[in-house]
Amino acid sequence: MDVQFTLEPHDELVVRLRDGADATSVSVPQSRPGAESLMRALDAALADGHGECFWPCTTGGQYWWMFKRDDAALEVIVMWTRGGASLWEHVFRATDSVDWVRAHIVQELDRLELGAST
Repeated sequence: MDVQFTLEPHDELVVRLRDGADATSVSVPQSRPGAESLMRALDAALADGHGECFWPCTTGGQYWWMFKRDDAALEVIVMWTRGGASLWEHVFRATDSVDWVRAHIVQELDRLELGAST
C-alpha cells in the first residue's frame, strides 16, 4: 500500500491511496481536524483492534475511514456517501503491516506539519 498526503489551497488535506492497480484520493476541507481524527481512529485500531472516523467531503457527502487490526496486519477501508437515502460506496480497501501504515501516515502528516507524532 502507498499513502501520500498533500495540502491543497484553502486548507484541503488530500490523501492519495494506492494498492497495486487500485488507486484513489480522498480529501477533507480542514486539514488539522482531519489529520487529528484520522490519527485518533488509527490509534484506536492499534489499541483496540478497530477505529473509525468521518470526513466531510469538499465536493459533498462524507468519507468513512475504518481501520481494522488483526495481529500485525492493518486493514484500511474507505467508504463514501452523499447522505440521505444513498448507500455507502466502496472507495478503497487494502491490508498492510500495522507498523508500515502507521509509520507512513505519521511521516506524511509530520512532513505537512500537521503534528501526527506529537
